[in-house]
Amino acid sequence: MNILNKRKSKILYIALMAFALLFSCKKILNPDVIDIPTEENAISSAADVEKAISAAYSFLRFVVPDKVFLMGDMRADVFSSYSQGQNTKTETAIATNTIAPLINNGGGNWNDFYKVIAQCNLVLEKIPQISTYDAATKKRHIGEASFIRALTYFYLTRFWGDVPLNLKSINLDNLSRAPKADVYKQINADLDVAIANLQLSYAADDVAVRATKGAAWAIKAHVMGWMQDYSSCEKLCDSVITRGPYTLVADTNNLVSIFVGKTKEGIFELNFDANAREVQKNRVYNRTLGRPYYSDYSDGGGGTEKFLLSPSTAQMNQMFIPGTKDARRFTWFVKEAYGKPFQVGKDVFNNDATSGSRYYLGKYRTLQLKGDTTSQNINESNIIITRLSDIILLRAEALASNTVNRPAEAITLLNRVRGRAYAKPYTSGGDLQDTILLERKKELIGEGQFFFDLVRTRKLAKYSKITAANWYETGAWLLPIDQTIIAKSDFVITQNDFWK
Repeated sequence: MNILNKRKSKILYIALMAFALLFSCKKILNPDVIDIPTEENAISSAADVEKAISAAYSFLRFVVPDKVFLMGDMRADVFSSYSQGQNTKTETAIATNTIAPLINNGGGNWNDFYKVIAQCNLVLEKIPQISTYDAATKKRHIGEASFIRALTYFYLTRFWGDVPLNLKSINLDNLSRAPKADVYKQINADLDVAIANLQLSYAADDVAVRATKGAAWAIKAHVMGWMQDYSSCEKLCDSVITRGPYTLVADTNNLVSIFVGKTKEGIFELNFDANAREVQKNRVYNRTLGRPYYSDYSDGGGGTEKFLLSPSTAQMNQMFIPGTKDARRFTWFVKEAYGKPFQVGKDVFNNDATSGSRYYLGKYRTLQLKGDTTSQNINESNIIITRLSDIILLRAEALASNTVNRPAEAITLLNRVRGRAYAKPYTSGGDLQDTILLERKKELIGEGQFFFDLVRTRKLAKYSKITAANWYETGAWLLPIDQTIIAKSDFVITQNDFWK
């Protein structure tokens, strides 16, 4: 977070620069979304607020996909490079939880999240000053800005723990890190405002890509689960499932439609649409897809697929036991021939020793073929923040918890998700909580969920490379903070203890 000093002579300059920063990022905003405001025209009408909220979504769309994939999937050790020893991508070592790969892949930088927050703060400051405002539109705008701010702070505190809590569009103070409890309190307050002001649905074109009451319920359910309040989590999940307008995509052969976007399964997702000029280079896509989807230098390795990130044979077989039926093995993943099979230690990095092939994550394979292939601005798959199957499995997790302890209902929900994939119903045996966790991994891989799942369920040491028994108490699950951020705060911001 860029902390500004208090010298009065710089206030006007800082304010102008802050407005320019918020509104002039042409690479992440549609050029016609917002003009750089002046004293006369800065957010003075409901139409201006609509544009400013569009900008907030755009800022969110810029920061979330890459950060969440790397720190939510790669850090959870669910993807591997072609080789773990040589010709690896810099992302490969993220799962080792060492400081260099985390910092080098943006794991220490929270600045872009605070741009989203500053935009929401600006909107919420300006709304009460507008005299002519349709009541329903005003409620929606308040709800959306509150929802986006809550979601952004939820990412921040799950990544870094204690974080600066700023509720002003321009803050001239050096803000220290607020305790997590204070951040949770603000997140829940914002989500309660969103729930009170938003409707369950709006126009068809806004399905899943703009905030709704159901989206606020879903995120608050995750917040409650994160806080270990599984009783509240279960009730909120139930509201989403029974009162929301959501249904699972029924066509198992067309599950990729979820990522095209705006399906009835979607609760909240980040919209990428070529027609709205929302196509950009997104590293989730070109880190995980090779030929025929990207055939040039998209993988950073001279056009060869060996630099792509995909589950190894061992990682695939841990999710999908060989010989068992599960349609997600063939709908989430795309098997493409490439090169010769090879082995690193005991791990064979392909899935077919005869043809020499591997599995690409195929969730994000919706391409705009007329896009700019030089800069890789060609992918328009939506990035899912939460969808119905996520909330069904989160409710199952809550029901199976020691707090709620209603395992029979948990099994029913678990099998609802398994049934769509034609997987064998779970009846008994093993650890139900672990079974639900594995189901979340299979269902939500590549959606930035699994590392958070491991922390929330306190099973990080069991299923990742962060294996110390005291990983939670020492803060090994938290990310380090970039030294530049610490220095610019005049050391008011301090490093997380684990990384000192």
